[in-house]
Amino acid sequence: MKATALLLLSLPFIASSCDDLENIDPIFDNDDDPNTTIVYDDIVVDEGADSGNPKIFISPNEVIVKYDPGVSQDSVRQDFPLLNYQKCDCGDTNIELWVFDPGIDELEIEGVVQRLSRRSGTRGERSFDIQLTPVGPFPQPGQDVLADTVGLVGPASSLSVNIAVIDTGLDFKRYLNTESPEKFLFPSGYYSYCYDTGTGWNFTADNNGDGIREGDPYFVDDNGHGTYVTKIITDELDKKGVEYQILPLKVFDANGRGSYWDVLCSLAYIKDINNFHTAIDIVNASFGGGLPREFFDESEAGETENIFAGMLEALNDQGTLVITSAGNKGEDNDTGIEGDFLSSFESPNIISVGGYEYDTINPSARPITLHHFSNYGSEGSVDIALAFNNYEIIYDTSDSLRKQRVTLHGTSYAAAALSGKAGTLIDSLGSLPIEDLKNRIFSLTEHAPQLNGKIVDGRALIREE
Repeated sequence: MKATALLLLSLPFIASSCDDLENIDPIFDNDDDPNTTIVYDDIVVDEGADSGNPKIFISPNEVIVKYDPGVSQDSVRQDFPLLNYQKCDCGDTNIELWVFDPGIDELEIEGVVQRLSRRSGTRGERSFDIQLTPVGPFPQPGQDVLADTVGLVGPASSLSVNIAVIDTGLDFKRYLNTESPEKFLFPSGYYSYCYDTGTGWNFTADNNGDGIREGDPYFVDDNGHGTYVTKIITDELDKKGVEYQILPLKVFDANGRGSYWDVLCSLAYIKDINNFHTAIDIVNASFGGGLPREFFDESEAGETENIFAGMLEALNDQGTLVITSAGNKGEDNDTGIEGDFLSSFESPNIISVGGYEYDTINPSARPITLHHFSNYGSEGSVDIALAFNNYEIIYDTSDSLRKQRVTLHGTSYAAAALSGKAGTLIDSLGSLPIEDLKNRIFSLTEHAPQLNGKIVDGRALIREE
């Protein structure tokens, strides 16, 4: 006999409706005590509900600079009136963040970018902030706990599938509520020595209050997005019995605000880890937003290459697949004055994920159609569609009679689901060249005619029931 269920709505919904409640059924284990009442705290997060708000904010006074090898960096800096600068501490010493007076004129800051790009051996790009969709109430974990100290860091292993999650960090303490916690965190300190950490890194930390984000090892999630994304990935891998390790890289703060600079530095860290041994198989990047289309243009002959494109190229050479979300505004990423960061980059190691409408009443229903909130690519920038809606994750809590159930809608979560699927393929097939791995992923899809002209080849990876 199964236990009785009580739905306790102790946490408010984000963009929820009565339909959301009707589609959430109680879940039990077969060995539940028949006299036990399981209490579920329900949360619904819908990225589409925030689709009208901007996601990218150009910095008025920050520029990212890339130097070609051998260029005198000091002499370049002396030609510009910057207040201070910062380097990525790990993985790429040829990239800097320049900070100018907050009152600098827009024409002047644009002039800095143009001068750098015309100069031999340098490139300048405007920095920008990225805003995640709010996920609603998320219990504030203690920020003074190191993941290294709680027994969740695994050993260095050539057998595990390793996935870096660039997001808001990870509330790893939730994994301690299980009866036998797994050592599932990637031991990055074994592969790279430039950050003082056993696993993961928080790129957002400004511990001196001077505006320089020097970072620290306290990557505990105080937002929720990264924890939810990671749980979708680990649920998929656990379901298939895959041995895996997760590298949490925190580039978004408690408010879901992050920066292009911190994203770059997190990728540089992955590159440094891979320089020791190609260890990171997949990068999950469930974020993005609109940027002027020229940001994605390929460099002309003789120019220093686009900074982000260069980072993607380096990871491609190392055999790391980058899976990113297409966005949730119902827009075409391939037309208009803006492209989508990251999915508009034409890099061979990117897979951009859109979302189809998942029928919760009849999952086998056809035709498969694009979800009205999912972005798409009429010229081929969105590679595949997974279910947009109704990703359900369940957490144990410190109270054995209480669980947290979260239902998630959005391409962030579709991308996470694909990262889990890709991980299962790597586990079963071994390491593959990027092109072969992508082809194996695409071979699992169904052709959905209604997705033609929006998703490459009308590809839909149908959710398993």
